[in-house]
Amino acid sequence: MICKLRLPLVVLATALAALSSTARAQAGVYGMFTVDRMSGIQSSPILPAGVAYNNSVNPLGFTGGAYYDFKSFGPVRVGVDLRGSTVNTHRGAQANSDGSGAHIYSGLAGVRLSFHTPVKFIKPYVEGAAGIGRSNYGVLTNANIYTYVNPGVQTISNLEYHGYAGVDIPFASFADWRMFEVGYGALNSFGNAAHTYPIMSISTGVVLHFPSLP
Repeated sequence: MICKLRLPLVVLATALAALSSTARAQAGVYGMFTVDRMSGIQSSPILPAGVAYNNSVNPLGFTGGAYYDFKSFGPVRVGVDLRGSTVNTHRGAQANSDGSGAHIYSGLAGVRLSFHTPVKFIKPYVEGAAGIGRSNYGVLTNANIYTYVNPGVQTISNLEYHGYAGVDIPFASFADWRMFEVGYGALNSFGNAAHTYPIMSISTGVVLHFPSLP
Protein backbone atom coordinates (compact mmCIF):
# COMPACT_ATOMS: atom_id res chain seq x y z
CA MET A 1 0.00 0.00 0.00
CA ILE A 2 2.84 2.38 0.87
CA CYS A 3 4.49 1.63 -2.47
CA LYS A 4 1.24 2.37 -4.30
CA LEU A 5 0.99 5.74 -2.55
CA ARG A 6 4.62 6.71 -3.15
CA LEU A 7 4.32 7.56 -6.85
CA PRO A 8 1.26 9.87 -6.44
CA LEU A 9 3.00 11.59 -3.53
CA VAL A 10 6.13 12.12 -5.62
CA VAL A 11 4.03 13.53 -8.47
CA LEU A 12 2.17 15.84 -6.06
CA ALA A 13 5.42 17.06 -4.49
CA THR A 14 6.88 17.76 -7.94
CA ALA A 15 3.76 19.69 -8.99
CA LEU A 16 3.84 21.77 -5.80
CA ALA A 17 7.49 22.57 -6.35
CA ALA A 18 6.73 23.65 -9.92
CA LEU A 19 3.87 25.86 -8.77
CA SER A 20 6.10 27.37 -6.13
CA SER A 21 8.76 28.24 -8.70
CA THR A 22 6.27 29.77 -11.15
CA ALA A 23 4.75 31.84 -8.36
CA ARG A 24 8.03 33.72 -7.90
CA ALA A 25 8.85 36.72 -10.03
CA GLN A 26 11.98 38.65 -10.82
CA ALA A 27 12.44 42.29 -11.76
CA GLY A 28 15.35 44.34 -13.03
CA VAL A 29 16.49 47.56 -14.63
CA TYR A 30 19.06 48.08 -17.38
CA GLY A 31 21.03 50.74 -19.20
CA MET A 32 22.71 50.24 -22.58
CA PHE A 33 24.78 52.04 -25.17
CA THR A 34 22.91 51.73 -28.48
CA VAL A 35 23.79 52.21 -32.14
CA ASP A 36 20.94 52.35 -34.68
CA ARG A 37 20.96 52.21 -38.46
CA MET A 38 17.81 53.73 -39.97
CA SER A 39 17.32 53.27 -43.71
CA GLY A 40 14.63 53.78 -46.35
CA ILE A 41 15.30 57.52 -46.49
CA GLN A 42 15.79 57.96 -50.24
CA SER A 43 12.24 56.74 -50.93
CA SER A 44 10.69 58.97 -48.24
CA PRO A 45 7.84 61.24 -49.45
CA ILE A 46 9.06 64.16 -47.32
CA LEU A 47 12.41 64.75 -49.05
CA PRO A 48 12.81 68.38 -50.22
CA ALA A 49 13.23 68.77 -53.96
CA GLY A 50 16.69 69.40 -55.35
CA VAL A 51 18.63 67.97 -52.38
CA ALA A 52 20.62 64.72 -52.60
CA TYR A 53 20.13 62.32 -49.68
CA ASN A 54 21.84 59.16 -48.50
CA ASN A 55 19.60 56.18 -47.80
CA SER A 56 20.59 55.69 -44.14
CA VAL A 57 21.79 57.40 -40.95
CA ASN A 58 23.55 55.92 -37.91
CA PRO A 59 22.48 57.66 -34.68
CA LEU A 60 23.85 56.43 -31.35
CA GLY A 61 22.90 57.02 -27.74
CA PHE A 62 21.28 55.44 -24.68
CA THR A 63 18.57 52.84 -24.01
CA GLY A 64 17.14 52.33 -20.53
CA GLY A 65 14.34 50.16 -19.26
CA ALA A 66 12.83 47.84 -16.67
CA TYR A 67 11.47 44.31 -16.88
CA TYR A 68 9.28 42.09 -14.73
CA ASP A 69 9.33 38.32 -15.24
CA PHE A 70 6.23 36.84 -13.67
CA LYS A 71 5.66 33.30 -14.97
CA SER A 72 7.76 30.21 -15.73
CA PHE A 73 7.02 27.33 -18.07
CA GLY A 74 9.82 24.82 -17.64
CA PRO A 75 13.06 26.55 -18.73
CA VAL A 76 11.17 29.55 -20.17
CA ARG A 77 10.30 32.61 -18.10
CA VAL A 78 7.69 35.09 -19.42
CA GLY A 79 7.77 38.77 -18.57
CA VAL A 80 7.00 42.31 -19.64
CA ASP A 81 9.47 45.04 -20.54
CA LEU A 82 9.25 48.84 -20.73
CA ARG A 83 12.05 50.73 -22.48
CA GLY A 84 12.95 54.15 -23.76
CA SER A 85 15.82 55.27 -25.95
CA THR A 86 17.33 58.42 -27.37
CA VAL A 87 19.83 58.23 -30.24
CA ASN A 88 21.32 61.11 -32.19
CA THR A 89 23.97 61.99 -34.74
CA HIS A 90 25.19 65.36 -36.01
CA ARG A 91 25.40 63.85 -39.49
CA GLY A 92 22.00 63.88 -41.19
CA ALA A 93 21.02 62.07 -44.36
CA GLN A 94 21.95 64.93 -46.70
CA ALA A 95 24.64 63.70 -49.07
CA ASN A 96 26.67 66.90 -49.29
CA SER A 97 26.39 68.45 -45.82
CA ASP A 98 25.64 67.62 -42.20
CA GLY A 99 22.15 69.10 -42.49
CA SER A 100 20.06 68.97 -39.33
CA GLY A 101 21.52 65.77 -37.92
CA ALA A 102 19.33 62.75 -37.20
CA HIS A 103 17.53 61.63 -34.04
CA ILE A 104 15.08 58.99 -32.82
CA TYR A 105 13.26 59.15 -29.48
CA SER A 106 11.39 55.97 -28.55
CA GLY A 107 9.06 54.64 -25.87
CA LEU A 108 8.19 50.94 -26.23
CA ALA A 109 6.42 48.19 -24.28
CA GLY A 110 6.85 44.51 -24.98
CA VAL A 111 6.75 40.87 -23.95
CA ARG A 112 10.02 39.06 -23.28
CA LEU A 113 10.97 35.41 -22.98
CA SER A 114 14.14 34.48 -21.11
CA PHE A 115 15.62 30.99 -21.06
CA HIS A 116 17.44 28.83 -18.54
CA THR A 117 20.28 26.96 -20.24
CA PRO A 118 22.58 24.11 -19.13
CA VAL A 119 25.35 26.74 -18.99
CA LYS A 120 24.24 28.84 -16.01
CA PHE A 121 26.30 31.91 -16.85
CA ILE A 122 24.59 32.32 -20.25
CA LYS A 123 21.12 33.90 -20.03
CA PRO A 124 19.55 34.43 -23.47
CA TYR A 125 16.27 36.24 -24.13
CA VAL A 126 14.03 37.40 -26.96
CA GLU A 127 11.48 40.20 -26.98
CA GLY A 128 8.82 41.80 -29.16
CA ALA A 129 7.99 45.45 -28.46
CA ALA A 130 5.93 48.29 -29.94
CA GLY A 131 5.17 51.90 -29.12
CA ILE A 132 5.81 55.45 -30.30
CA GLY A 133 8.97 56.72 -31.96
CA ARG A 134 9.65 60.35 -32.86
CA SER A 135 12.20 61.20 -35.52
CA ASN A 136 13.24 63.74 -38.15
CA TYR A 137 14.64 60.85 -40.27
CA GLY A 138 17.82 62.89 -40.78
CA VAL A 139 15.91 65.15 -43.17
CA LEU A 140 15.40 68.93 -43.27
CA THR A 141 11.63 69.03 -43.68
CA ASN A 142 10.87 72.75 -43.41
CA ALA A 143 9.34 73.82 -46.75
CA ASN A 144 11.46 76.98 -46.73
CA ILE A 145 14.78 75.47 -45.70
CA TYR A 146 16.80 78.08 -47.55
CA THR A 147 15.04 81.15 -46.11
CA TYR A 148 16.11 80.84 -42.46
CA VAL A 149 19.50 81.03 -40.79
CA ASN A 150 18.40 78.24 -38.43
CA PRO A 151 15.87 76.24 -40.44
CA GLY A 152 13.14 74.36 -38.60
CA VAL A 153 13.40 70.59 -38.31
CA GLN A 154 10.12 68.76 -38.01
CA THR A 155 10.02 65.84 -35.57
CA ILE A 156 7.28 63.38 -36.51
CA SER A 157 5.52 60.73 -34.39
CA ASN A 158 5.48 57.17 -35.72
CA LEU A 159 4.39 53.67 -34.83
CA GLU A 160 7.60 51.89 -33.85
CA TYR A 161 8.01 48.12 -33.49
CA HIS A 162 10.99 45.86 -32.90
CA GLY A 163 12.11 42.32 -32.29
CA TYR A 164 15.11 41.89 -29.98
CA ALA A 165 17.44 39.05 -29.00
CA GLY A 166 20.29 39.19 -26.52
CA VAL A 167 22.49 37.44 -23.98
CA ASP A 168 23.18 38.43 -20.36
CA ILE A 169 26.28 37.24 -18.50
CA PRO A 170 26.23 37.44 -14.64
CA PHE A 171 29.25 39.11 -13.03
CA ALA A 172 27.78 39.73 -9.55
CA SER A 173 24.89 38.37 -7.48
CA PHE A 174 22.82 41.41 -8.41
CA ALA A 175 24.19 42.39 -11.84
CA ASP A 176 24.68 41.06 -15.37
CA TRP A 177 26.66 42.29 -18.33
CA ARG A 178 24.31 42.52 -21.30
CA MET A 179 26.95 41.26 -23.69
CA PHE A 180 24.84 42.18 -26.70
CA GLU A 181 21.32 42.89 -27.82
CA VAL A 182 20.44 43.02 -31.50
CA GLY A 183 17.17 44.40 -32.81
CA TYR A 184 15.30 44.79 -36.06
CA GLY A 185 12.15 46.82 -36.63
CA ALA A 186 10.88 50.02 -38.20
CA LEU A 187 9.28 53.40 -37.87
CA ASN A 188 5.95 53.69 -39.68
CA SER A 189 4.79 57.25 -40.25
CA PHE A 190 1.13 58.18 -40.65
CA GLY A 191 -1.03 60.35 -42.90
CA ASN A 192 0.02 61.79 -46.25
CA ALA A 193 3.70 61.18 -45.42
CA ALA A 194 3.14 57.47 -44.64
CA HIS A 195 6.37 55.55 -45.10
CA THR A 196 8.38 52.72 -43.51
CA TYR A 197 11.90 53.39 -42.22
CA PRO A 198 13.61 50.08 -41.26
CA ILE A 199 15.83 50.18 -38.17
CA MET A 200 18.59 47.79 -37.10
CA SER A 201 20.21 48.19 -33.69
CA ILE A 202 22.94 46.75 -31.53
CA SER A 203 23.39 47.49 -27.82
CA THR A 204 25.50 46.54 -24.84
CA GLY A 205 25.19 47.50 -21.19
CA VAL A 206 24.50 46.49 -17.59
CA VAL A 207 21.44 44.86 -15.97
CA LEU A 208 20.71 45.23 -12.24
CA HIS A 209 18.27 42.59 -11.05
CA PHE A 210 16.40 42.10 -7.82
CA PRO A 211 15.94 38.86 -5.84
CA SER A 212 13.00 36.63 -6.68
CA LEU A 213 9.82 38.06 -5.29
CA PRO A 214 7.03 36.00 -3.68
